[in-house]
Amino acid sequence: MRDTKTIKQPTSKHQHKLITLISTLAYINSRFKKYSQGDILFYFNGNLKRNGQSEVKIKTLRNYLYKLAKQLKVTTNYHKHLGINMGTEVYYKLQYSKKECHNIINYYFQEIKEKRFQNRVNKQIGINNNKKDNVELEQSIYNKHNKKRREENAIAKLEDFQTRKYAKRCNFRTNFFYSILKLNLNKDTKIDLLKRLKFSERYLKGQFFKENKDHAFTKKTLKEKQERLSLVLEEVKERLKNQGYNNEDLKIQINLAYERYKNKPHFILEQDKYKDLETIICKIKGTLIKSPSTRESKQEIKNNVFSILLEQLKTTIGSNILIPILKTYLNKQVKLEYSKILSNHYYHELRDLINKQKII
Repeated sequence: MRDTKTIKQPTSKHQHKLITLISTLAYINSRFKKYSQGDILFYFNGNLKRNGQSEVKIKTLRNYLYKLAKQLKVTTNYHKHLGINMGTEVYYKLQYSKKECHNIINYYFQEIKEKRFQNRVNKQIGINNNKKDNVELEQSIYNKHNKKRREENAIAKLEDFQTRKYAKRCNFRTNFFYSILKLNLNKDTKIDLLKRLKFSERYLKGQFFKENKDHAFTKKTLKEKQERLSLVLEEVKERLKNQGYNNEDLKIQINLAYERYKNKPHFILEQDKYKDLETIICKIKGTLIKSPSTRESKQEIKNNVFSILLEQLKTTIGSNILIPILKTYLNKQVKLEYSKILSNHYYHELRDLINKQKII
């Protein structure tokens, strides 16, 4: 009896190493916040050794990392050179879950196998088409049936490859398109469904940006209205200040009004529709007490002092002489005080001044 050996199924060491690298990156990202390519190489070779595979060097690892990002698009690679003798910062983020990344890698290599198969099929079909007519006539009905079935399978494979290639070119943001590829439909129907899916993704993306833009516009408009509200309230404060109200009290009341209306400034700005600003002004006037003007207070004191001194001294000297002396004297005083009237300070100074003028 002839010995039969078990036929080993063909495997791709490259494919298995990329899958192992994805698992290594997922483990390192979950364990370390910061790492280097040397750390990745250490854990990657450890996983390869446990799986019975040969270890790799740092250059091979970099090629694998580049392929994951640029060809398979399952990772986002971050590199930043820190300077001479300072090393390089790196980080490799998985674009999908570990399982989805494995599926994408398997799908990529499956496509390669199917493409090679399709090339062999097309080559063989071309050879068969070039055979002489007499060879085709000699084939049995059974062989003709098998040939037709092989051609149909080859066409189906080709259409499936074309559909998958179209799906890959669409660059979908979700993995829902895999479900469409698995449906038992012809190529044109699948491509039509893929077009509709891509259109839906673009529509949702446009709606998302539109909503964000509207939100940003609303925030900008509110900020502008708040600035206008601040200017209007500042004008009210200055107007009331000129009417004699205390500046510090006004500042407190205006700040309270701003805090109340900063999220609904239209009640103040649209004065033709709302009466809130008039209400605020009336409330402030009813709450605060006017403080007398400094200029008016000084003048009033000066007039009172003038009248008192005129009454005290008019028996001593004639009014036509006294009045100019009083005015000159009072204008030279920096600050007039009633206490100095009560103590007769001004009176004695004026008596001395009048006596000196009489001597002269």
